[in-house]
Amino acid sequence: MSEAATRHEGPSNNMVGPVLRAGELADVIVEAIRRDNPDDDVNVIDKRAYLRVQVDGECVVRRATVEELLRRPFLMQEIEPILASFAGQIEATERYIRFFLDNRR
Repeated sequence: MSEAATRHEGPSNNMVGPVLRAGELADVIVEAIRRDNPDDDVNVIDKRAYLRVQVDGECVVRRATVEELLRRPFLMQEIEPILASFAGQIEATERYIRFFLDNRR
């Protein structure tokens, strides 16, 4: 069996990412995540009221990418009102938000 087939057989315990309240900004954030993580499979589970974004191991969304998509200045804290939850740990700066796993435990 190929590595890719094995990877997709079941849910991974390494999935990280945001859970976003559905809407225009959430759609932009999802597209930014796809662009900012080009080598990763970005899985989006649409539950109508919210979008669960899942990436294996690490998920980054950059302010510059969101600004490019919105065509306006953007502050990372604008994500807070639509960030219902997240999987993994979170690192937030003025330039990016990173969801990740710390496997040092």
